[in-house]
Amino acid sequence: MIRRSPFVLSLIALLVVAPFASAEVLSDIWFETVLAGSPVGYVHEVTETRPTSIVTGVESRIVVERMGRPVLIDGRERWAETPTGEPLSYRSTARLAVEETTLDATVDDGVIKLRKATGEDATHTSLPFDEDLLWPFAIRQLHAEHAGTEGTTYSFATFDPELEAVVEYDVEVLGSETVTLLGEARSLHKIRLVTPSYPGVEFVEWRDDAGRLWKMEAPELSVAAARTTRESAQASREATDLVASTMIKTNADILEPYAVDEALYELWLEDGAEMAGRIPEDARQTIEGTTDRGILLRVRRVVPDSTRTVTFPVRGAEFEKYLEGNSLMQTWYLRILGAASKSVWETGQDAWLGAVGIEAWVFRIIDNKGFGTALASAREVIERQEGDCSEHAVLTAAMARSVGIPARLVSGIVHADGRFAYHMWVEVWTGDGWYALDATVGRGSVDATHIKFADSAAENGRVGDLAVAIAPFFNRLNVRVVEYTIDGETHTVN
Repeated sequence: MIRRSPFVLSLIALLVVAPFASAEVLSDIWFETVLAGSPVGYVHEVTETRPTSIVTGVESRIVVERMGRPVLIDGRERWAETPTGEPLSYRSTARLAVEETTLDATVDDGVIKLRKATGEDATHTSLPFDEDLLWPFAIRQLHAEHAGTEGTTYSFATFDPELEAVVEYDVEVLGSETVTLLGEARSLHKIRLVTPSYPGVEFVEWRDDAGRLWKMEAPELSVAAARTTRESAQASREATDLVASTMIKTNADILEPYAVDEALYELWLEDGAEMAGRIPEDARQTIEGTTDRGILLRVRRVVPDSTRTVTFPVRGAEFEKYLEGNSLMQTWYLRILGAASKSVWETGQDAWLGAVGIEAWVFRIIDNKGFGTALASAREVIERQEGDCSEHAVLTAAMARSVGIPARLVSGIVHADGRFAYHMWVEVWTGDGWYALDATVGRGSVDATHIKFADSAAENGRVGDLAVAIAPFFNRLNVRVVEYTIDGETHTVN
């Protein structure tokens, strides 16, 4: 079982199994993980049988760089199921920042009960399901049952820890293929897996007659893994620069991107896949037409009408998920609540002015704007005062929510030094719509070089849906600047 994470850093699984003294080891295997053609880490999977359960544990490690800063993500994962394939429990521990984040799941009569904690902050949720759920060993058995017959199709449902949701996979057996692994040519069964939970992404796996995984690829994500030896998996390597390797080249170097009030872009995917329906439209960005390669997207700087903003705290059932605190955004934490209260003190409880004040405070307080953290909680950010775009966005959203301003996280891309980079910012509700702010730059509004892919309420502290939205574009997206406007002057780009 390789965790299929949609975005590389915060969502690739990196977990470790503890030894079980009385267990019988069914398998003990190592995988080398590859990102964009470069080895970045390993996955170590151990499956053991005990008197009343089968336990699958995974140790994983990813080491990358972000603009020269090393980032290490590792942790532990354990799935327990009955010998007959009934799911029992799941537990993971991952370290995306200084503190560990744990996720516990227990299955009980059609409900998955979840507990998620970062440090001392914990939240509890329940996830009802109607499907027959399969844990890793039962999935292996299912693959073994259908192995070898080209064209065979089947499906299964499982729990996805990244999305904290039940995910259904459709599987097609593509046939047999000879693959050289561990110095030996092996005839393996090649299968393709797709799920609506990861739109635009195909997972290809090579398994043996017993259903055991030997190799996997997710071409749209430029992620792969293959069996290797322990020594090879743990060998030290030069880290891949994640930011540099995922930047999107474009045809224009906009010298003042923060000043761009309006812009027109052509967007298309490298393999010619359809762009329609992949880019959200709102007050900031609209699709104006199509080209022979993709779409024309108009993006504008938009701020609310000062006569139509509401006062905070905002109430209403429709805003509850945008106001809640969780293990990622600890709205109850006194330092967060205190900083937010000071930031909005002289705004007359105007939601937009309050959010702008919070954005400015976050921009000032995070004085170490580095890339060394994968994803920190708001409490960690305000205590350590460091981080990149995700830390700025998480703290901004948490502070806004703490004083009653609905806030959500946004994923997309932004122009920087003649290229586009993956980015995160926030949107706040001010009465007549959602309006964007970016505390990474602290300008009081978001310029037209920010292109949005998705937004998320980050319910229960999860942001996997933002990563899922990026997946169809990862290492496939092309962006051409057609024109851009600064201070009323439009510049056409050839």
